[in-house]
Amino acid sequence: MKKATYIIHCILLILLTSLSSCDEWKWDENGDLDGMWQMTEWRDKATGNIIATNEDGIYYSFQLKLMKFQQTGSDTYHLSYFTHAGNQLIVGKTIVWPDDEECPLTDLAQYGVPSNGLFNIDALSKKRMQLSTDDAKLTFRKY
Repeated sequence: MKKATYIIHCILLILLTSLSSCDEWKWDENGDLDGMWQMTEWRDKATGNIIATNEDGIYYSFQLKLMKFQQTGSDTYHLSYFTHAGNQLIVGKTIVWPDDEECPLTDLAQYGVPSNGLFNIDALSKKRMQLSTDDAKLTFRKY
């Protein structure tokens, strides 16, 4: 019995030591925004035309301060820093993979990102997200 108590105390001590040794935990920090989102519709505001649907395989993923843009069937994807404040999402510095080189925001037009990188968040829940720009409305489902 004494040996079991000793082992339990040692395990607890190791756990507490390892937990306190981390300066900062890397938890999800963007609420409902975090995770992978599949674009279900990309609609032009001026004409009402649908530019893309879920069949086009466009995905946005969010974790910590990084945002990933990818399209099924493509060997490349883009990683961007982003800021999420209130009802705005601002895409910043972007690199393209596998080149691992910085690229302009205009390279993200294929994913519905405006050249200024600014989205308004019209709706956001655990299952659905709707973003808008001056020119388009993008609808997503959590994937």
